[in-house]
Amino acid sequence: MAAFRLRPAWWVLALLSGALFSLERTELAAAQAPAAAPDGHLARYPFDPVCPWGRIADGHGLLVRCLESSEARGLLAPAPAAPAVATEAAAQASSGRNPGLPAQVPANTKLYRKVSVKEVGPAQADTGELPEAQVQLRKVLDRYVQCVNGNGGLEGPQGKVTVRFLVRERGRAEGVSVKDRQGVSIAAAKCVAEVVDRRFVGYPAAPIVGATLSIEFMPEGGAR
Repeated sequence: MAAFRLRPAWWVLALLSGALFSLERTELAAAQAPAAAPDGHLARYPFDPVCPWGRIADGHGLLVRCLESSEARGLLAPAPAAPAVATEAAAQASSGRNPGLPAQVPANTKLYRKVSVKEVGPAQADTGELPEAQVQLRKVLDRYVQCVNGNGGLEGPQGKVTVRFLVRERGRAEGVSVKDRQGVSIAAAKCVAEVVDRRFVGYPAAPIVGATLSIEFMPEGGAR
């Protein structure tokens, strides 16, 4: 009878010994884990399949557009000295390469208050093609003209607005932004981007595709 009563105590002792042994193994593994964690993390996320050069979000968790390789390299490049920044900014402003800077118009540049659309270029998709984009976006030529005429006109004999946008499965331009502008004001370029935004441009070859489109302007009555 006494031996029968001792059996549960031996089982409890065995279970406690097993638990202590498992705890020691867990603590040892945890102590060794930090050295291997970074490699494991990188192995899980080697790249972004949609935007290989990174992405721009709207602050609410929604993707606006993918970054281009030149933009990503510019963000990673070390900042130049202050005088060089000022010089580069002035060069970008005068050439229109930076759409966020006011263009420096030479004093002898002729200003045309009435313009017309010279060409709506084909949309250059990052993946596949968007053949319907040019046809669809030519339907609103008068609105492009209103954007330029109502926001300073055309500075010189020619101008161009280049926009970037995303196309999802429903085939509409989304998150349209000004990539480049020449001969037109910032307000005119942004107005053109708003006209393109949400317009049907055709169904993409992938679930999310980035695309670039240029619209050229000339003085009203000029030769095409």
